[in-house]
Amino acid sequence: MTNMHPAPKQEPTAEEKARRAAARRRAAARKKARQRQRRVFGVALAVFLLALTILVWSIYLMIRNGHQQQALPAATQTAVLPGASPVEGQQGSTLPATPIQKGVTVNGIKVGGMTAAEAQGTLNTAFEEALNSLAITLKNEYFDATLTRRDIGAYFDMDTALEQAAAAGENAALSLTMSYDKEALTAALAALNERVPGHATNASMTVEYDTYTVGKTTYHKPKFVYTEGVNGMQLDTQGVIGQIQTALQSGTYQLSFTPDVTVSEPAVTVESLKKATTHLSSFTTDYYFTGTSSTAKELLETRQGRDVNISKGAELMNLITLKPGESFSFNKATGDRSEKNGWALAPAIYGQDHRKEPGGGICQVSTTMYNALLLAGVEITYHRPHSIPSDYVDLGWDATVDYGHIDFKFKNNKSDTIYLFVYITKNKDSSRRKDIHVDVYGMEEPGITYKTRAEMVSEDKALTPEIKYDNKQDTNYQVKTRNAHDGYVIKTFVDKYTNGGNPKTIYTYTASYDKIEEQWIYGTKPTPTPSPTKTPKPTKTPKDFATPEPPPAEYSE
Repeated sequence: MTNMHPAPKQEPTAEEKARRAAARRRAAARKKARQRQRRVFGVALAVFLLALTILVWSIYLMIRNGHQQQALPAATQTAVLPGASPVEGQQGSTLPATPIQKGVTVNGIKVGGMTAAEAQGTLNTAFEEALNSLAITLKNEYFDATLTRRDIGAYFDMDTALEQAAAAGENAALSLTMSYDKEALTAALAALNERVPGHATNASMTVEYDTYTVGKTTYHKPKFVYTEGVNGMQLDTQGVIGQIQTALQSGTYQLSFTPDVTVSEPAVTVESLKKATTHLSSFTTDYYFTGTSSTAKELLETRQGRDVNISKGAELMNLITLKPGESFSFNKATGDRSEKNGWALAPAIYGQDHRKEPGGGICQVSTTMYNALLLAGVEITYHRPHSIPSDYVDLGWDATVDYGHIDFKFKNNKSDTIYLFVYITKNKDSSRRKDIHVDVYGMEEPGITYKTRAEMVSEDKALTPEIKYDNKQDTNYQVKTRNAHDGYVIKTFVDKYTNGGNPKTIYTYTASYDKIEEQWIYGTKPTPTPSPTKTPKPTKTPKDFATPEPPPAEYSE
């Protein structure tokens, strides 16, 4: 017998292993996909069941509310009339079950012996009939119109009717007046008034300009110009409302009458406009714009450059109008002050000294505005003083600007519009000077005045000049390169007076100016000793020429 042995088990090849691994991955992926599908189905089923539950609950509430409405008389299911409070019982409350006393009537409608719910239904039907019958005809030469319940928002107060009926004794005759919506009636009459020709014209105010020349520059001075209003015709609205109110109180729901047309006066008068443009404050500074024939060229150019910039700034801000709450930015109004934009080179304070920059001198305009606004009680939201005190305004009251770095800003904190007029005129005392004016206008403030004051906190005298040495200059070279400026700390205030009483300080600011010492440059290079002049050798006399005559005694080489 031959022994049979099983053949040895062969190891799978690499290719077979790869196929099996791929099969396992596909099986795992199918399993994950089935699990994901089951989760999505579960979520969808849960959402469906939730929606179904909400739908069933909503249907249940609708059916229940329908039964509650059917439990009341049909008339109680009408909507609440305009202006009326919700009828008792319609918002889920229970009407009193106690019957109303015998013989009680409301506007002639018998409700005695009824429950409140029954009376409500009866009254609603009667009230609806009365409201629908309302017809108020207004007829004159301009229109023929009939106002209905919806035009005037007519309604009866059901709550009041039921309360009075429930509290009344036997055989009480109650009267309930038809009411109306004042706004709806006024609007309806305003529409009719538009058909009346020749309405009153309100007074108006505009800003015009006086044009003049100072030197070679043309300026524009703003001014208010007022135009009177004109009387007109209008519907006597108050008279019509009075007639309608009287008719409704008497229970008359159909009436026709000719409404009066009366003379109407302008709602806006010149007097009211002038009050809204009252002069509140002014401030003026002056400057040189030219010189005389003996004025140094450099100084003359400086004055002319400043004049170009100040004039340009004043024209750009000739008229400023700010409504309540609006703000103003000086830098935004002028834009970038560059030579490209037409600004001239002129000295401007820079650190501890001056240097020429485009727009130099424009700070005098912002400073003049700053002081005028303070005297009007206008809110200053941002300002900075110069590093060196200005010579055109008192210490502490200057406002510098530097485009892109330092701005001057203010805000209209008044209840009405304010106006600023910024303009330039010729100085009365000198033909070489001009005046910058800033006038502030707005609603008059009876009994209100604003005053400014300043207190010197400290002063630091510049007493020690700063000396610098230059070894390239001779010892006799001495040049002043910087002027001295004393240092100050000034505290400024604006006080508000009401009818001359004790003032209230509404604004404070502390201005600081650093001390700047005078600066000199001294030369230190020694003066060289001159070398002795060598005696020239005598010139030989040519043989063929005579000896010339010596030169005159006053002439030498």
